Amino acid sequence: MAWPKDVRRGSAWHRVGQLVLFGLVALFFIRAGLTWNRSGIGQLTDMLLFATAAVGLNLLVGVTGQISLGHSAFFGLGAYTSAVLVGQYGWTPGWTFPVSIVLCFAVGMVVGLPALRLKGVYLALVSIALATTFTQLLNWDRLAWLTGGPIGIKGLSYLPPSWTPFDGRADLGKWFFWMSLVVFVICTLIASSMIRSRFGRSMVAVRDNETAAAVMGVNLAAVKTLVFGLSAAMAGIAGSIFAMKLTLVEPVVQFFTLFGSIFLLVMVVLGGAGSTWGPLVGAFIFVYVRDWASGVGEGNGVLGLFEGTRIGGLGGIVFGVLLIVIVFVAPFGAVGLLRKARAKVVRVLPRPPALPTVANAQEPQPPTTVVSG
Repeated sequence: MAWPKDVRRGSAWHRVGQLVLFGLVALFFIRAGLTWNRSGIGQLTDMLLFATAAVGLNLLVGVTGQISLGHSAFFGLGAYTSAVLVGQYGWTPGWTFPVSIVLCFAVGMVVGLPALRLKGVYLALVSIALATTFTQLLNWDRLAWLTGGPIGIKGLSYLPPSWTPFDGRADLGKWFFWMSLVVFVICTLIASSMIRSRFGRSMVAVRDNETAAAVMGVNLAAVKTLVFGLSAAMAGIAGSIFAMKLTLVEPVVQFFTLFGSIFLLVMVVLGGAGSTWGPLVGAFIFVYVRDWASGVGEGNGVLGLFEGTRIGGLGGIVFGVLLIVIVFVAPFGAVGLLRKARAKVVRVLPRPPALPTVANAQEPQPPTTVVSG
């Protein structure tokens, strides 16, 4: 038997393979949500929220080729939007999520305007300025009446609604887990649909060659600003749920600072930039490798780490070395490494080109005989 076997993309066998993969992933999360303890579910919830933000960043960086190191600002903006509306104005947390999405989308489109003239390292510098400016605004005394200043906003709560099967505070961890899972799936489906659409081909064209894309009729301004806005909206909804889960927001939370932007970019790179599965795989590797490293160095887990403490000492060294090793072994991300291993067994071939069709085809008519008189 000769290997690898050829499978045509879109064929029955290819669809069966995709269904099996989706089924295994779904089974993992369903089993985790039903059987894992509170600590494990909390850790997995954090991973899903970071993966949701990474899905948006992957659209921007991996698919469209626009470097951003400012996505922590959108993550934090979503978190603070929900925190302010709940803590200061008494809103129901669920109603704050659409506000966070719309606000982050609008701010993202405005921030995307510099991308019309800047790219590469210059765009990265602008995004870094965004992340640092956001942190300074959170600490600004003149905005303390709104943001709480360095103290932040505490005492947030989002109990499961009555229409859910969860029992108040006893099932609070499961409520956040299932909510985070649903939001992640929705964002992933949106991103996957975009990538496969005509707009997605425009995104790839912008990434490969902006000049050629413009010549071919791609609206660079529309593509860049819309992707920036959508990417920011995904980070914003993830930040909103993250704030409700933590029950507080503070400027020192790592994912509200420049470190958070770097972490999200690392997740995209670890998983595989431009891949649909990349953000989930990258977030999984990042969270669990970092948790293990922080346990080695400090003896604390990922739940304490993401509430504002920083990894340091031996744990920081171990974490950095592990990231270098992972990137060295899989330069195209974990998904790229898995595809390379799969290619030794199954080779996925592209879809065959569509057969040309004859427009307005007519059935042949019998010849007519002209009789002259």
